[in-house]
Amino acid sequence: MVRPAKCYGFRTASPVSPVLPRPKEEGTWFLAAILFTVGLGIVMLPSVDAGCRSLARRECEQICGTNGTCQLRIVVIMPDNTSVEASWPRVEPVLMKAEEDIRRRSIIPAKVNISWIWYDDECEQARATVMAMDGTGSETCGHVILGPTCDFALAPVARIARYIYNDGIPVITGAGYTFDFEEPKTLCENEFHMLIRTGLVSFKRMAYFMIDLIRHFKWNRVVYFYDRHSHYNVAGAQTGHLLMNTMAEFFRHENITYSPFSTDSARTNLTESLKEKVGVNYAS
Repeated sequence: MVRPAKCYGFRTASPVSPVLPRPKEEGTWFLAAILFTVGLGIVMLPSVDAGCRSLARRECEQICGTNGTCQLRIVVIMPDNTSVEASWPRVEPVLMKAEEDIRRRSIIPAKVNISWIWYDDECEQARATVMAMDGTGSETCGHVILGPTCDFALAPVARIARYIYNDGIPVITGAGYTFDFEEPKTLCENEFHMLIRTGLVSFKRMAYFMIDLIRHFKWNRVVYFYDRHSHYNVAGAQTGHLLMNTMAEFFRHENITYSPFSTDSARTNLTESLKEKVGVNYAS
């Protein structure tokens, strides 16, 4: 695949793709297969008017043109930086394997060629938004977006997706950990109407795990130590901060008294911070 200026790459798959070595990460392979199958199912179904924005349909929005050629264009927006788990170098072989499996099982017609259009968003909001527009512009006219895989970059792309084309464009990601991404999406008025999350874990689920733990031990007050910039590899910038926001949201719902403390802002060492913040108020 050619990747000029780290901005994007383009790959056209033949009806029969080469067999690639199966990734060792079975869970990642399984997730990618689900993601890809769901995405193909969406774009291969008859068009339905989503009603979010009335626009004239362009011929390129159809998978099969009037000349009889069929091409499914998949826009992939994710970082090239492998410090993020769901980065293009890590995900590409998994997606190629998923494509090979789909071909083998004849999930889509053999005459449909698959084109992968790759963009490196560097986990940045503005960059991801521009690339979503580029990937759905007249020159590219993508049918489905995979990614972004960083939460801050995903948010603007998932918001504007309902207004791209007459019917919107599906945005499929294994990310979207923050609780906002789990809000209802059935109506056009819903913020992330076109977003499909395939991930098995979210920060909301983690929050309720903590709530169950707190209830089990009959605790009623919590001091939450966190690093705002921790776990960049999971969801990009400020993953720790996003997790804390979700925890705080659901602690409030459950009337749990909590006190957050960011360790990266501590002026003293962690031991002293524990003495100061926990003290006799939270210790038993």
